[in-house]
Amino acid sequence: MTDSAPKDDSPRTAEPGRPVALSVRELESAEGRARWADTLDRTYCEMDVDWSRSSDRFAADLIARPIGDLIVSVVRADPHTVMRTPAMIDSDPNDDFLLCLITQGSAILTQGPRTAILENGAFGIVDSSTPFVVDGTTEFTSRLPLDVVESVTGHGISGQSGIGRLVSRFLVDVAATETPLSGGTSDSVAAAALDLLVTAISDRATPLSATMRTHADDLRKVQATMIRYLHDPDHTLAEIGTELGMSLRYIHKLFSAAGTTPRTWLYEVRLGRARTMLLETDLTVTAISVHVGFRDVSHFSRAFRRRFGSSPAHFRLDPVVRG
Repeated sequence: MTDSAPKDDSPRTAEPGRPVALSVRELESAEGRARWADTLDRTYCEMDVDWSRSSDRFAADLIARPIGDLIVSVVRADPHTVMRTPAMIDSDPNDDFLLCLITQGSAILTQGPRTAILENGAFGIVDSSTPFVVDGTTEFTSRLPLDVVESVTGHGISGQSGIGRLVSRFLVDVAATETPLSGGTSDSVAAAALDLLVTAISDRATPLSATMRTHADDLRKVQATMIRYLHDPDHTLAEIGTELGMSLRYIHKLFSAAGTTPRTWLYEVRLGRARTMLLETDLTVTAISVHVGFRDVSHFSRAFRRRFGSSPAHFRLDPVVRG
């Protein structure tokens, strides 16, 4: 635990400039497991947690700390398994990538047809927009938002030799650093981490084909256009397709390949934008509802409560709920 991290038994998601610490070691078995599962959901993405010894007391600690654009976390926990299913992806769309680095013991990482055993500083990457399983015995996980790592998800990268060894040691040192870093230093460290990761990934990654690069570019164009019309609930996907010269079927295929749908993706963007506006502006809930493209404030409030567990007004006023 870092002295500067606020220890709290309630689950929290790391926010810019705010380290978070959670321990369930002193809680009763059922309460500790429930708190731990909820914390993983809020910190990373919706996941199910399974314990091989469900009757035993469960001991676990988590520290999450923002460093530049990254969120680096350290987990020390008794054996357990986390898994993300298609149903969870539908209910909690997320396109982050999770980098799992094992410093002690071992973990089995599975995504699609690929399985890797991670140990002795080895690390692997999973894509949260695709089902995965991480069966770990000790500390793991650093969360890194990378753009293109599709060809290495579900694989392991050795931490014993070559660039993998350098990346492994660097990430362990970053995660173990307790001295607060200035904004400029944090950005530099984050940039260095990403540079090292890109180099390590390039050793394993299969180059994208010209078709795949085109599809990725087209998806970004569609998403950028959807965001441009975010405020207008009457602007249809068909109109966006016409503007970009793409068929509706092609647009749906682009999103499907990314593990989501246009509607699900846009819904998440709208709610995410609304959350930011509640925190960073003085606009009324009604004005925010209109700004992010909901037809009426009642619909917006219901959707926001389902996504974040609180009404928009309560979310804005209660720092505990926001945490």
